[in-house]
Amino acid sequence: MSKKNRYIDLHCHPALKPFGKSFDSSKTQKRNSPNRMRKNSIYHRKGVTPLRKKINNLLTLTKFTQADLTSVHRGELRILVVSLYPLEKKMVMNRDGVSGFGKLLRNLTTGIGLKRIEHLQKMKDYFTDLEDEYHFYEALDNIPVTVDRKKVRYKMVASFKEIEEWEEDDIPTVFIIISIEGCHVFNTGLQLAGREKADPVEVLANIEKVKKWRYPPFFVGLAHHFENELCGHAKSMGGLVARVLKQIVDETKGITPLGTKVIDALLETDRGPRIFIDLKHMNVTSRYEYYEYIKERYNGSIPFIVSHGAVNGINNPIDNNRVDPSFNDATINFYDDEVFRIARSGGIFGIQLDERRIAHKKVMGLLAGRNKSAKLIWLQIEHMATYLDLLGLDAWNIQCLGTDFDGIIDPLPGFWTAKDLDKLPKFLEDHANDFLASERGLQLKPKNKLTAKKIVAKFMFDNAQTFLKKHF
Repeated sequence: MSKKNRYIDLHCHPALKPFGKSFDSSKTQKRNSPNRMRKNSIYHRKGVTPLRKKINNLLTLTKFTQADLTSVHRGELRILVVSLYPLEKKMVMNRDGVSGFGKLLRNLTTGIGLKRIEHLQKMKDYFTDLEDEYHFYEALDNIPVTVDRKKVRYKMVASFKEIEEWEEDDIPTVFIIISIEGCHVFNTGLQLAGREKADPVEVLANIEKVKKWRYPPFFVGLAHHFENELCGHAKSMGGLVARVLKQIVDETKGITPLGTKVIDALLETDRGPRIFIDLKHMNVTSRYEYYEYIKERYNGSIPFIVSHGAVNGINNPIDNNRVDPSFNDATINFYDDEVFRIARSGGIFGIQLDERRIAHKKVMGLLAGRNKSAKLIWLQIEHMATYLDLLGLDAWNIQCLGTDFDGIIDPLPGFWTAKDLDKLPKFLEDHANDFLASERGLQLKPKNKLTAKKIVAKFMFDNAQTFLKKHF
């Protein structure tokens, strides 16, 4: 792997589709194939064709792979924080079950296969599925696989020290760090499986089991798409996906007593390594309760993490004055006040490459090509930086990549998959130079007047590496 092109992605789902496709046959179920031509291989690449681009533009359905390890190697990513995600029951069924047509729509939406959907409908607990996906990654850990007629591999790691001490050889290596999206995986929110409510003893025991994994997760999201008995979740679905899955949201719901126990169990270090909390998908009420809880319970010593998100251009939940109308003002996106809290905590903010998140719907239809897509990414970086600069803080230290590739997203034109990420720095540097020459750029405080090349390097690699080195 080229030393000059190294990127870190704080959030992606390389296994979601191949793990799902493994259920197409009893012979391949839960098996990660070393043959990248097999659909149940984490290296299997389903390319971006003109037809698939049109389907994506019209229906926001991503009918190609984005974070498969073949694309990752071609895009020269160095470190991936991969997200384990046993799909919630409500992603695949409702209380009356799902018709054959409903199953087809869900398969179109998620791309995981009808057999996988049928398995999820019958599944009685999430934790077993979580363990199966974890073992799916373990199956090819440190095993060379042929891609483009050369050997490549990925190596799972339990600490940043393992990456630093890795002895390079002739086989390009991508380092894999585990994370989890949604604490329902510890067996909460299972009403559709016939459970009236979660068992706190079971939930906490499952957290303890995860902490004993050879490769424990670095962080987990407390919430995801549906009610999980732990905290309120934000509205996250739109378009065809929302019509198919019928997401119900209560923006007033905060962190529950069980949610508080889960937070403490994850953050304590007596029974295993600390597992940090990812703020993404928590609703505004829960996020602000979490900020205050960390301040009071942990004396503000825990860094805040957004693995894949965007800013909404609004100062705080009470102030509706939008700074930039090109931003999506949805409450799943983060307020300027939260950007300040994340920076002050020494946290990190992964910017999501999903046009539905980082752009207002009025802007989305105007997108065409890499330059315009890169501009939207840059505006997110710039907005955080100018706000932090006004407060006298370091402006460029929290922004990083958190693509959410293969996480049922609507990718930015030109940056469809991980393979395209090696093209991103050039475009970002052009936009950075334009900003630095502007009136606002010239007003930056001396400590924040970095070169465009340095700013982009921090975004693509350095900030995430610094955070991992300190906390992982």
